[in-house]
Amino acid sequence: MKWYIIRHADKEQGDFYNPDLRHQDQPISEEGHLKAQKLFSYFSDKPIDKIYVSEYIRTKQTIKNVAEKKKISPIADSRLNEIDNGLIEGLSEQVLQQRYPDVWNAFKDRDRDFQFPEGESGEDARNRIESFFKDKQASKEDIILVSHDGLIRLLMCYILGIAVYRRWDFRVDTCGIMEIEYQTTFKRWKLIRFNHICT
Repeated sequence: MKWYIIRHADKEQGDFYNPDLRHQDQPISEEGHLKAQKLFSYFSDKPIDKIYVSEYIRTKQTIKNVAEKKKISPIADSRLNEIDNGLIEGLSEQVLQQRYPDVWNAFKDRDRDFQFPEGESGEDARNRIESFFKDKQASKEDIILVSHDGLIRLLMCYILGIAVYRRWDFRVDTCGIMEIEYQTTFKRWKLIRFNHICT
């Protein structure tokens, strides 16, 4: 069983606020479309049973070409949504420091978990990831997940069994691919590759 986790492609700049998500819901940019088109070269010879995406439009757009060529309809799952940063959405660093100093200090120190005001903590989002994994592992299917930078970094913490505040140690590029394989004997996931970019 292999899973492929992809960060969405580059997104458009501008105001695309979606009140249902409480976040900006930007479509992918022209550059993002070009990067997304290259993904099929990686998946052309790989068996894929299902594709899961977050509720954001950019994840669906990122995997559209692969999904069409594989004849698979992506399934939206809210557990793959980006970490909810609550009231800090759209704030500058200066305003964040002034308005929420505890959050800013925890972000800057990176030695403890914290909760975004009216949003999630790292553990909250990690629990979503765990729920998704436990739900889908039983199927033993090869799947693609398309998600977001913050959630993918937390997913790495979950896979490696490290504290959620260590998520800042990872960088995930747009259209970066992570590949993991479940080792039945050891009941653990093995990281095959991380942040692979199709050229």
